[in-house]
Amino acid sequence: MAQFRYSPYSVAMITPFNLDDSIDESGINRMVQYYLEHQVPALIVSGSTGEQHSLSIDERIQLYQTVRQAAPSEMALYAGVAAIRTRDAVRLAAEAERAGHSAIMLGFPPYVRPNQPEAAAYVESVCSATALPVMLYNNPTRTGFNLEHQTLISLANKFPQITSIKETGSPDGVIRVKEELGADFQVLSGIDATIADYYTKGYDGLTSVAGNLFPVEMKAIVRLLGSGRHEEADLRLKALQPKLELIGSLGWIKAIRHAFAEQGIISGGFREPFAPLTSEEQAALRAAMQ
Repeated sequence: MAQFRYSPYSVAMITPFNLDDSIDESGINRMVQYYLEHQVPALIVSGSTGEQHSLSIDERIQLYQTVRQAAPSEMALYAGVAAIRTRDAVRLAAEAERAGHSAIMLGFPPYVRPNQPEAAAYVESVCSATALPVMLYNNPTRTGFNLEHQTLISLANKFPQITSIKETGSPDGVIRVKEELGADFQVLSGIDATIADYYTKGYDGLTSVAGNLFPVEMKAIVRLLGSGRHEEADLRLKALQPKLELIGSLGWIKAIRHAFAEQGIISGGFREPFAPLTSEEQAALRAAMQ
């Protein structure tokens, strides 16, 4: 059987909220249509961009189900199942599989900073609870935990369903990981601005945040990188860079939420401590989008 392959380009979707703080299910349906119209092949559901840790476990399960019902079967869905408690991550993985998702993305517990054996036990528990392919997600800036390469290699050798890692920490060990685990083991980035450079370090793709607002542009850049046309991809990324930097300074989640609400895709509610864009920020976003 061929090894599962994550799409080299996917978009990390936000979670839309109604004005009363509940999940905006109608907005999810319109968001999925927006992604389809812009030929986005795969979505990360309930990742960092989806504010996963502000959602209850039941809300995340609701999100898995609603997005899967809205999306056609050919659209790949990768469920973010990171949780502080291992038993919650286990439950989320099982529910993602039950909802019909294509694979999962397993980040590490934020704030508590497990050691390497504790983190490995967390991964083993989740892998033992689902048959879905697993992308590990190493994001030390947000979690305070860094997955060591030897721990990754040991886990991937023990659980063949671990076919990928989303590495947003140091890119410098990627070549070694691929030497140990083989060229088919995928390494993905979650950082739009550096993706051209990261491809030269052995990366295979991008889970894009910017793809929410620039879906066609980011897909084209990743496609060029995948076909070896690095110079052309780098030029396109540099042309987009001022917009990425400006929107990043506003906050990507808030900017995406505002832009989608302006287009009538979502209702525009938000979950504190996030706040709406100020009038000055709205003007800056409008200028960037033009």
